[in-house]
Amino acid sequence: MRLFDLFLFGFPAILSASVALFAWQYRSNPGGTPLVIHALGSAVWILSYGAGTRLNSQLLAPGMLGVSWLAAVAVAFSGMYVAVEYTERTWLKQPVVLGSIGGYLCLEALLIWLNPRGLFYTRVPTIVQTGTPVYELGVWWTVHLVVVFAAATAMLGMFFQVYLSESGAYRQQARTVLVGIAVIYITAIVEVTGLEPYPDLLYNATMAGSTVLSVTFLWALFHADFLELTPIARKTLLEDIEDATIVLDHQDRLVYANRTAQDVFDTGPEYTGMSADDLFDSIIGGHPDRIINMNDSETEIAIAPDDERQYFTMSASTVGDDERGRAFVFHEITAQKQYELQIEQQRDDLETLNQVLRHDIRNDLQLITAYGDILDDECETENKQQYINMINKSANHAVELTQTARELSEVMLSDSVEEQRVTLQTILTDEVTEVQASYPSATLVFGTEIPSVTLAANDMISSVFRNLLKNAVQHNDKEVAEVIVSATDHEDTVTVTIADNGPGVPDGQKETVFGKGERGLDSSGTGIGLHLVNTLVSIHNGDVWIEDNEPEGAIFSVELPTV
Repeated sequence: MRLFDLFLFGFPAILSASVALFAWQYRSNPGGTPLVIHALGSAVWILSYGAGTRLNSQLLAPGMLGVSWLAAVAVAFSGMYVAVEYTERTWLKQPVVLGSIGGYLCLEALLIWLNPRGLFYTRVPTIVQTGTPVYELGVWWTVHLVVVFAAATAMLGMFFQVYLSESGAYRQQARTVLVGIAVIYITAIVEVTGLEPYPDLLYNATMAGSTVLSVTFLWALFHADFLELTPIARKTLLEDIEDATIVLDHQDRLVYANRTAQDVFDTGPEYTGMSADDLFDSIIGGHPDRIINMNDSETEIAIAPDDERQYFTMSASTVGDDERGRAFVFHEITAQKQYELQIEQQRDDLETLNQVLRHDIRNDLQLITAYGDILDDECETENKQQYINMINKSANHAVELTQTARELSEVMLSDSVEEQRVTLQTILTDEVTEVQASYPSATLVFGTEIPSVTLAANDMISSVFRNLLKNAVQHNDKEVAEVIVSATDHEDTVTVTIADNGPGVPDGQKETVFGKGERGLDSSGTGIGLHLVNTLVSIHNGDVWIEDNEPEGAIFSVELPTV
């Protein structure tokens, strides 16, 4: 072979091998592996064609030409599958389709090798030292050309569709690749129709087109992020998702935004390839890193396009086993958030009303109590004294109700009870002392030594014991109300019992007495105190129940977790 021949075939083969070399690093990306096969196949096709037309060997030349013909088919199909994977036409990767292509390649290899009845060529190529190898092609050569052109046409059509439908980086990639495909497509037509300047085996116009295609692939790989920036999202699926979906590649660049994302965030196809910093800054404005740094997690964000605030829960997850990129799904919760904000505003309004009413009621009650004390000092008759005592008792009870209502509202209007640490011994001692001072005629004693355990609770837990102690005294029908407070440590929990000598609680009321608004024990009270007890104990993951005391009375038991 002459030096010119080495350059004529060696340079295009080196270009094709270079494409395979640089595409190898992207072999796991859509279109990567087919491009490696396509480029290697092109190198084999070029070199085998050069050897078949230049080697002065009647034995090697036909074999090399046969390899070049088969390589041409492999090049056409692998090029088609570059487009198939790039455009995500998964139906063309079904086993039946791939099996049919593999079957055809095997069939053509057999026909080239065996050439039964001259189907592929009717005359073995004759190699002449200084002349032109001559051969006559058979019927199957026409089938060979149809298959090659069909695959090339499919590749051309798929990339052309990308060029028409996409924008930004995808359109730039498609435009670059289309130039090379169009050139090799035209040169193949020139070759087949015999329009080339040198219509013989020593020169092949398609080979020149292959060289141009290799150059365009290299340009696309280096300057258009071909294979590196690919549509890794399953568009056929994601386009139908109602949630806004954004996909980034491994370099945190936008590769896909479904229709919902484009409508909500105004991120059209021209944003493809934009950095995540710029993308999320345009969406949420400021501190985009709190989203970019997310990985397999969820958060809540608010945006204000057109000055109308919208709320979303946003989840981030990796895409693919090799974590090529990340998908961000934005689920709009604007209606839910607006409802929550409305409830929060109503809660604040109710809290304000509650505070005002309690304040005014307590002021009026203090006046009633003050005037009752004045009348008590001036009253001399026993009948009138009885009425004044009733007024004072009712006023004091109403004051207690306002205090209980305040505590209950704090529990009901708060999202959660902040866990703190309190000592059971201190709380019980303080509450027993306070209730004893309020009811000096009653007898309140400790039946056991109170263990020095710590409760996973806050100071509001003291309301539980205060209400139970007052309940044991106020609803007692004996001349002297006797209350015994005991506690038992169970390592993880502690049980506090408050036993009285009152009338007891009927079995039918042992469950309902803690219900909202229940009027247990024929009481004139509202039952709000015991409802507060049940609410606070439940919030602190505890339990409260009633048992009969012996010989009479009731035992209120409270079990709470300890730390």
